[in-house]
Amino acid sequence: MTPLADRFEWRKVNQFPMRSWDRVIGCALFSLVLLSCHLSRAPKSDEDSKQALLALENRWLQVEDDPVALEGILAHDFLHVVPGAIITKDQHLQFLREHPAGTQRAEKHFADLHVRVYGEAGIVNGAVIQTTEHGEHKTLFTDVFAYRDGKWQAVSAQELPLTGP
Repeated sequence: MTPLADRFEWRKVNQFPMRSWDRVIGCALFSLVLLSCHLSRAPKSDEDSKQALLALENRWLQVEDDPVALEGILAHDFLHVVPGAIITKDQHLQFLREHPAGTQRAEKHFADLHVRVYGEAGIVNGAVIQTTEHGEHKTLFTDVFAYRDGKWQAVSAQELPLTGP
């Protein structure tokens, strides 16, 4: 064989192992890029997440009768446990569209809030105090949130209206 043919033969024989190393390095770099994208979308810190969840709860309380505003607060797979039923996001919003709130809105505020964060999940427990001309009504609640696509969204809610003193 000529020196040129020898080099060609050597390349042909040794080319496959080099390509497999290229693939390994390429896969490793691709994995690092995916991991960095995931980490950059994760919540900043537990304290930042707690503050974001409190702000979201306050926003939710302000717009609780507005189906358009709730679209961004409630996740697509949101479930709402209400006395006697479990309803989906679509059912919840449809109910609000069919039964719009009156013009006079009762005063509501939170009491005894507890916010816990577990990575990309958050839980808020507390009470909503509603004041009307008939007095105060207290409702205990648990809201569960998931951090998805760079923001917190409600995935589950449950209320327990209290009766009596």
